[in-house]
Amino acid sequence: MTSRNPFRFLAGCILPVWLCVCCGQGERIPRITFSHILTEQSEWHAGAARWKELVEQKLGDQIAIRLITTSSLSNNNQRTELEMVQAGTLGGSWESSILLTLVDPRWTVWSMPWLFSSYEEAEKVCASEVGRAMLDSLTDKGIVGLAYGFNGFRHLTNSKRPVTTLEDLNGLKIRVPSIQMFISLYRLWGADPSQMNFGDLFVALREGTMDGQENPLHVIESRALYELQKYLTVWEYSFDPLIFCISQRVWDTLSPAHQAAVREAAREAAAYQRRLVVENEKIHLENLKQYGMVVSRLTPDVQEVFRKSAEPVYREYGNVIGQDLLGRFLELTQ
Repeated sequence: MTSRNPFRFLAGCILPVWLCVCCGQGERIPRITFSHILTEQSEWHAGAARWKELVEQKLGDQIAIRLITTSSLSNNNQRTELEMVQAGTLGGSWESSILLTLVDPRWTVWSMPWLFSSYEEAEKVCASEVGRAMLDSLTDKGIVGLAYGFNGFRHLTNSKRPVTTLEDLNGLKIRVPSIQMFISLYRLWGADPSQMNFGDLFVALREGTMDGQENPLHVIESRALYELQKYLTVWEYSFDPLIFCISQRVWDTLSPAHQAAVREAAREAAAYQRRLVVENEKIHLENLKQYGMVVSRLTPDVQEVFRKSAEPVYREYGNVIGQDLLGRFLELTQ
């Protein structure tokens, strides 16, 4: 990865993007710049916009909130975006659990293959004691985790052929996100996986250095991956929540009353965002069909073959996650 300085100032800015702005007779009010990797057409943005609206309803003009899409302040790089939140040069962001493994590998637990069978089950874990404890653990990393949204269940796309059996994955060059577990998993399945920043994916797909990728349906549609990928395998093999993150440095500048309002608004907005993801799942799938994608679903027998073949990653990554933490998740989902 090219070396970057997460403390850099943005062109034209004198202060970090979260600091106070002047108002009226020299009065200063807190300003929070909140970022995410997707577009304004995404459920991520709908949740962020709802949060902004709720904060303004609760506090009026006591806090100024600015929303940023496609991680443009971090050059479309989610890792840099997360570093900026930790450093306090960015006020907050939506981050999937996958990105949070960069600061704590235990977050890998959310992505384990076929751990969750439904959104209802995932919501139960998010609301559980262990779910709340994982949010609290981010404080040591310079992040205040306020609430869980949904990124959703992940599905496979590629430009070569339908994937309906384990053998169909053989030799496919698949971009996977930054969890080593995905590398191990796709190698078990005979694919050729590579980790890559999401912002670099489009060039790789266009130039053919990658054959495919995996993401939730709303990401596939909102970032127009259907323009470069013909085949979609719907298999819900991995789930990741979306975490509403605020920089600890920014959080500490807020008054207790402002903190309470921001937290309450984040929880309400996250619940709204989760509902949108679930309600829009079928709509996204139908839209992707209309865009010309060839959609395949695994039969129960084939899905069981994939499940069985994925069992070694539970043994391999149990110590990375922690056997106790993995066991608590398994108790809630089995």
